[in-house]
Amino acid sequence: MIQINDSEVFFQIQKKIGKIPFTQSEGWYKQQLQQKGNIVFFVDSKTDSNIAFWGKVQNIPFTQNKILFVNGETISQDINEKKIRSFYKKLLELNYTAIEFNSNSEYNIDYEIGLRRAGFVRPIGLFSCPLTINFQVSEEFRFDNNWKRNVKKAIAAELQFKEIKNTSTEIVLDVISMFKEMADLKNLGYQLEEDSLTSLLKSHDMRLFMVYDKLGTPIAARIVHDNKPFASDIYAANSIEARDTGATYFIMQSIFEVLKKENYKEFDFGRIPPSNHATDSVYVFKNASRGKKIQYNGEWSFYKNHLIEILMFFYKNFKLKKQRY
Repeated sequence: MIQINDSEVFFQIQKKIGKIPFTQSEGWYKQQLQQKGNIVFFVDSKTDSNIAFWGKVQNIPFTQNKILFVNGETISQDINEKKIRSFYKKLLELNYTAIEFNSNSEYNIDYEIGLRRAGFVRPIGLFSCPLTINFQVSEEFRFDNNWKRNVKKAIAAELQFKEIKNTSTEIVLDVISMFKEMADLKNLGYQLEEDSLTSLLKSHDMRLFMVYDKLGTPIAARIVHDNKPFASDIYAANSIEARDTGATYFIMQSIFEVLKKENYKEFDFGRIPPSNHATDSVYVFKNASRGKKIQYNGEWSFYKNHLIEILMFFYKNFKLKKQRY
C-alpha cells in the first residue's frame, strides 16, 4: 500500500484501472475540496495498480480521534481476495481510530472475504442502500408502459432537451433552484451549494443535461459522470413542473439516446432505495427503465474502540437523522 501526496499523480494511476465510481472521480474530488476534511490518496502500486481510492479524514464528534471515510474505490475486475486482504490489512496499521468504507462497485464475494480477513465488518447500522440499477445503453431499450406514457406527455408538451457544454453562473443557479424545489418536496436533508456545484461542473469528467419547457424555462437537469464506456447518475434536479409534464422520464431517455450514439455500454443509476415509504418512488422511477438490478459491495467499517463505534452510530442516527436501510 502506497500513500500518494499529489492528486494529479493519483488520478493518472487511477484511470489505468478501468471503471471509476463517480464518488472516486476527479470531479467529485474537486467538489469535496469545498467541504471540511483532509483528503488522502492510496494505491496498491504506482506501476501496476489494482486498487486506488481517496478518502476524507475528519475528527470523530466529541473526541480528538481521527476517522477515515472512503466513499467507493476503484478496483480491477480481476483482483483476487489475497490482494484485497493484503492492501486493507496494511491500511489498518495507519493511525486512524476508525475507517468506514462505502463501496459502490458491483458486489464481489472475493472483495467481502478479503475485507473480512483484513479485519473489517459490516457497520452497526446501514445508512445507504447497497442496490442500484445498471441500464445497458448498448442494448435495445425496453422501457415499461408508464415510462413510455410519460415520454409521450413530454413530447406533447413540446419540451426541449439540451446538453450544456459551458456552464454559467445563471445555469448553476437554475440547477440549484430546481434541486431546492425537489428537495423541499421530498424533505431531503441537504441542498446544493453554488461553489461546490460550480467546481463539479467545471471538471472534464462531468456532463450536464437540461430540459426546458416550450417557453424556454429550465424545468429539469441531470448531472452525469463520464467514464467512457461507463456513465453514472450523480444529481437530479426536477422542478414541480417537471413532475407534471413527464420531464424526468424524457430527460433520462434523451440521455440514454445520446450515450448510445456515442457507444457507451452502461449507465449506473446510482443507488435505488426500495421501501414502504417515500423513497420508494425513486425505485419505481428507475425500475421503469427495466435495467439490470445489482448489489454494491456496500458499507464496511473498522473501529479500534467499540464505544466510539456506538457513539458514531448514535450520532448518525439521532443527530444527523440519517435514513437507515
